[in-house]
Amino acid sequence: MIRNVIKVLIADFVLLSSVFLVLQDLQVRAAYAASPHHACSQLCSYSPSFSYGLLTQFFTMDGNGQHLVSPSTLDWVQIVAVALVVANAWFAYAAILKRNDGETRGAD
Repeated sequence: MIRNVIKVLIADFVLLSSVFLVLQDLQVRAAYAASPHHACSQLCSYSPSFSYGLLTQFFTMDGNGQHLVSPSTLDWVQIVAVALVVANAWFAYAAILKRNDGETRGAD
């Protein structure tokens, strides 16, 4: 039982750490897009944002009379969240099966 709890904690830690790293990457991208660039001679001013769909995301930038949209990409936060739910459901299912198997053997 303790081994399964440790497995769940390790899986959750790895998945939550990857969510943290993905969010840090998104913040860096948004900060870079919002900063003035050398090519614009400090005149460009963009307002970056993210739009989300089912397991996808779009990076949009508005400013200087332009609306720029990136191609859709996978939203890794949503994918890791799904993996987190699936992993925890799998561990819970395995624990319930193990407990029921132990109760069945104890009744014999």
